[in-house]
Amino acid sequence: MAYSLILLASLGIWFSNASATSISKRAALDDCLKTASVPTLASGSADYTQSLKPFNLRVTFKPAAYAVPTTVKHVQDAVACGAKNSVQVTAKSGGHSYGSHGLGGEDGHLIVDMQNFSSVTVDQTAQTVVIGTGGRLGDVATALYSQGKQAISHGTCPGVGVGGLSLHGGYGLISRLKGLTLDNILSADVVLANSTLVTASPTQNADLFWALRGAGAAFGIVTNFKFKTFTAPESNIVFNYYFSPSSATALATALTALQDFTRNSQPPELNMRLFLSGFTTFSGVYYGTRADYDKLINPLLNKMGISSGSVSTNTWLNTLTYFSNGPLKQATPYDTHENFFAKSLMPEYLNPAAITALSNYWSANARSNSRAWYLLFDCHGGKGSAISNVSADATAYAHRNATFKMQFYDRINNGNYNSSWFSFLNGWIKAIDDASPGVNYGMYINYADTSLTKDEAHSHYWLGNYDRLVKLKAEWDPKKVFEGPQLVGS
Repeated sequence: MAYSLILLASLGIWFSNASATSISKRAALDDCLKTASVPTLASGSADYTQSLKPFNLRVTFKPAAYAVPTTVKHVQDAVACGAKNSVQVTAKSGGHSYGSHGLGGEDGHLIVDMQNFSSVTVDQTAQTVVIGTGGRLGDVATALYSQGKQAISHGTCPGVGVGGLSLHGGYGLISRLKGLTLDNILSADVVLANSTLVTASPTQNADLFWALRGAGAAFGIVTNFKFKTFTAPESNIVFNYYFSPSSATALATALTALQDFTRNSQPPELNMRLFLSGFTTFSGVYYGTRADYDKLINPLLNKMGISSGSVSTNTWLNTLTYFSNGPLKQATPYDTHENFFAKSLMPEYLNPAAITALSNYWSANARSNSRAWYLLFDCHGGKGSAISNVSADATAYAHRNATFKMQFYDRINNGNYNSSWFSFLNGWIKAIDDASPGVNYGMYINYADTSLTKDEAHSHYWLGNYDRLVKLKAEWDPKKVFEGPQLVGS
């Protein structure tokens, strides 16, 4: 009894000391930021509360401090303050992370919110653009278009921030023709862990430039990107077909046909996605003539068992709006939130057993699930894809040969998401894995899976690139200033 009391007392002292140390560290951090005149949000203020409300309401964290810089010097000083006080530093660009990585992915980080870095400046002659890392895709797209009808390859959700998207991938409905967002980066200005500002490009700090394009959050804070642009195509064939597979066999037949077409026959001008849910659609964009589109698509539709749908010709901005699920222009402050759990797979090839397992699980488990789940297949790679035509070692992005980019998503419209429901999507992935012996499927960090361990995240997100990334992490951030539960080097 006496020993227990002594043990409890000593634990109380330890917890008290730990708490005091934490409070002291945060006070020192606050003093450092204040002395450096770095703008911050006061804990408990309305702006602070709003800024901490994550896109995924299931994953909430409390930072050590919340900086909102307006200049590059502010960013540098914020990083210096974090490093000086041994507080890990996290950049937030859009706040759309599935795992709340922009809030650190855990408690206790110094958040550097880049919302004020959102300018879009086009050089029409050179067909380049400099974009602040905090710009949101809808606003970026309209600003680009207003300056000479320019565009870049990017994702479909208009609220996503340029920073997180560009540093880890960036797939959208022109990517098979124009590449990923990260493939179009010409250079980036980066604040490093030692608070210096450098430019990363093919000719300046080339190894850092390699790492930024696929694993950037672990290497610094990008203040702006320079991208190559293209003139927006204006007569785009937008299609949306309705698909109601009657059985697991019917779904497997459709997926087999889609995979074969994407791997072997799909031209870069054709960008497609299959959205499997309580209702199922097959949609996308073709950048060419209606006659050529019909010749391409009709044999595929027949093999997939699809007969009804709609086809229209759209301008560039109308094409983006069609897939955006809302207006391109983004409200301030950003206030879009969901409550969900997500996973991903980036398969180079789903063997027949894997497709059967996937389809059987859908039939036995998904069709009876009343939550707002979906499984999205983006036709990502294949021999006709600009993504796959980039050398496998050209960037840190590890999924060049992935035929599909698969997003598994399970959400509820009201209330809290119960962790016991993780088993639904985890079971779906397991069924596919069990049917794929010896295969280590890639996964997409921008569809962050919070159920992965660190080792699992590293293995699946970066595959064979991880060892090189660890070496570069030691070189560019030896004190691990930019850390997170799933980032390189964590």
